[in-house]
Amino acid sequence: MQTLFDEQGMLNIADIVAANPSYKAIMEDGVVTDKELKDQAAATIAAIRKLQTMCTVEQQNAILEAITEMGVLFAVYHHHELQDLCK
Repeated sequence: MQTLFDEQGMLNIADIVAANPSYKAIMEDGVVTDKELKDQAAATIAAIRKLQTMCTVEQQNAILEAITEMGVLFAVYHHHELQDLCK
């Protein structure tokens, strides 16, 4: 299993994503098509549904909190990058 955190204690998500076969396949030609985006959305939903069946309600709530915080981080990071471009 890949570790979630690097040696400095930072979330290791960039390395985990870069090593993911789905990501590699999508990015192979450097273009993200509508079909690839749709297929990845379906794969994501399937993975989350699988987790839902495997976990208790308490675990589901913890997973939802983590996914939500990652979504917030992703959104504000991109907003921050866009505001830097506008300077």
